[in-house]
Amino acid sequence: MHRSRFGFPLMVVAGFLSTSVFATERDVAMLLDGVKLIASPGIPGNIAVFGEDAFAVVQDAGGNVVVAAAKYGWGGVLLWGHNGYFGQESVETADTGRLMVNALRWTSRKGMPRVGVVGNADLSIYLRDQGLEALSIEAEDFASVDVLIGGTERASADLRSELTEWVKQGGAAIGSATGWGWCQLNMGQDLRTDYASNLFFAQMGLTFADGMTRDTAKDGYSTEPLPSTLTNASHALRGLVQHIDRKQKLDDKGLALAGTTLSTAMRCLPPDDQLFLPKLQNVLEARPVDPHPTPTKPITNKNILERLVLTQQIHQSWRLPPEQVKAHSAAATFPGASPEDTPTVRRVIEIDTSVPGWHSTGLYADPGALITVTMPEAAVGKNLKVRLGSTTCKVWDKPKWIRAPEVTRDFALAQAETRAANTFGGLVYLVVPDKCDLGTVSVILDGVVEAPYYILDETDTDDWRKRIRRLPAPWAELASSKAVLIVPSTEIRNLDSPESLMKTWDEILDLCADLAVYPRRRDRPQRYSADVQLCAGWMHAGNPIMIPTVTVKHLVDRDRLVKEGDWGFYHETGHMHQHSDWTFGGTGEVTVNLFTMYVFDKLCGIAPEKGRMSQESIQKLYLAYFESGGGFSQWKSDPFLALYMYYQLQQAFGWNAYKKVFAEYRDLATSERPKNDDEKRDQWMVRFSRAVGKNLGPFFEGWGVPTSKAARESVKDLPKWLPEGFPPKSG
Repeated sequence: MHRSRFGFPLMVVAGFLSTSVFATERDVAMLLDGVKLIASPGIPGNIAVFGEDAFAVVQDAGGNVVVAAAKYGWGGVLLWGHNGYFGQESVETADTGRLMVNALRWTSRKGMPRVGVVGNADLSIYLRDQGLEALSIEAEDFASVDVLIGGTERASADLRSELTEWVKQGGAAIGSATGWGWCQLNMGQDLRTDYASNLFFAQMGLTFADGMTRDTAKDGYSTEPLPSTLTNASHALRGLVQHIDRKQKLDDKGLALAGTTLSTAMRCLPPDDQLFLPKLQNVLEARPVDPHPTPTKPITNKNILERLVLTQQIHQSWRLPPEQVKAHSAAATFPGASPEDTPTVRRVIEIDTSVPGWHSTGLYADPGALITVTMPEAAVGKNLKVRLGSTTCKVWDKPKWIRAPEVTRDFALAQAETRAANTFGGLVYLVVPDKCDLGTVSVILDGVVEAPYYILDETDTDDWRKRIRRLPAPWAELASSKAVLIVPSTEIRNLDSPESLMKTWDEILDLCADLAVYPRRRDRPQRYSADVQLCAGWMHAGNPIMIPTVTVKHLVDRDRLVKEGDWGFYHETGHMHQHSDWTFGGTGEVTVNLFTMYVFDKLCGIAPEKGRMSQESIQKLYLAYFESGGGFSQWKSDPFLALYMYYQLQQAFGWNAYKKVFAEYRDLATSERPKNDDEKRDQWMVRFSRAVGKNLGPFFEGWGVPTSKAARESVKDLPKWLPEGFPPKSG
């Protein structure tokens, strides 16, 4: 691979000559002149790079692109993977502003371009401070400037057409977006077809993607090493073909990067793309494979062809009319199908639309099965949806797939009768938007299969034992007004006492609400959903809380929940009750365990001093911290070490002290809430001190948790308090 003196690959890609020099030495030198590190506002999304004249500028360690650029005709464009890059804090961090200014000159090919900024006065001011002519304009006024920053995200089709021609003739456009964030805020819409910026920039070979990137330096991204050509999907595809045909071998790292790049592009390109998808289609048609991942035979990031074919099959199923959708073989792994010849049924479901979110139906759509949803005219167009599937996990970026990477579908209920089908099937939910005022709505579901479904205080226990738990669908639900357990049906076939189980889960959730000083009554139930492969962690919080299927036997074991407890379930439930006001940097995995310990204490009778905090290993950790001299960085790097500090407060002042402080936070006016970590630490120390009538300043200082002098002075009127024998002495 030939490199310039800047280390950037120029022409030869994976052993063969590129037909287009998509980034020259001059391009890279101009963009990265004086740029070593850029900011990381929040969690930036990634960018799909696929045009022959498009290239990555900054990437993370996994090859996900954070900043990318492209030539288009006589003009140029550049994308940033987070909206926050246009904010004052980001442009003033490290070399971010320098890259912004470089980008203006590179895209416009002018030393002093006239810049139009849409909807961001702070950025206009910053650019003027750099000596540039920067105006606040509307996107429609693009012709009055050399470079347009922003404005494409809401551009109409006509405006996009005008902008395209303008760039082709020498104009320049710079955009920013957090693709994964857009997806979360626009449920039911498609980043490929519904996001105006992508429809515009896709013509230049770039789109905002749906993944997340990870910092490569402290609070930011280093510009070294420079991105490989394999971050461009067109080049990655050629490299893959060379590898498959044994003309030029890619090593494991190269294969993984090519796979990441190609998967990202496939998920984020408009279906009518002509820059990359036709090339991909030719490759896949010439090399047919039949992918169906399983736990024993996963598809890894080395099996790129299989991953590409499965990705293509999933996307094709989304574009088909429901009547043409067929079952995919990978559905057998997850979520599964009902026994052959299981009859379908027609059911009327009553939905209370005052409760937002998912509504269980007790019904299952088999893989590829066509179902019909019929609803009253009054409910049409009110943003209700039908959802097929109970997981929220998409595992596209996992190096190993043991199931299909995305298995759920949502369909808008935009007419009185809606047909829906999912190639993987799934439990059927009706989804209600927030603040819906339709009252109770009757919905008819046809073509579905009955699933085991128990509702506390509604389902007859004898009927459950004799009939319901034996219903044919592969997934079951156990529900109350506070909790819903979504589990494989095999796990409840022998469950005799669903009533006591769900009352126990109600108690767990009530205990968490009590400690947080929240009302016990919930606006929607907390769901717990099992999956054979999760997208993050061993378990992770959300609604639903996602858990691995191997733990389901414990989720439905009432005796174990009460007698032994389950740290993982209670921990994730605690995350749903944490509040950012009293959770400062380094304590996200610490304050959550106050809830874990509280449930152990009140439900299981295992008090903190008898539970995990009493373990010898944690005591040793505590002593070693002070022997080594400690320090805040060390304190916040170990969740159980930091938890020991909170444990000491609980031992001295009891749970009621925490409840008193949490209640105080709950009632704060917006203006009184802490704005940053410094204020959070100060307020936590001061409010807890006032709540217990003791000066905790020396205690925080002893642990190395920083607070301001003003905060410590404010509690000096209280008697000082330290735990007995604190800080501990070595020997």
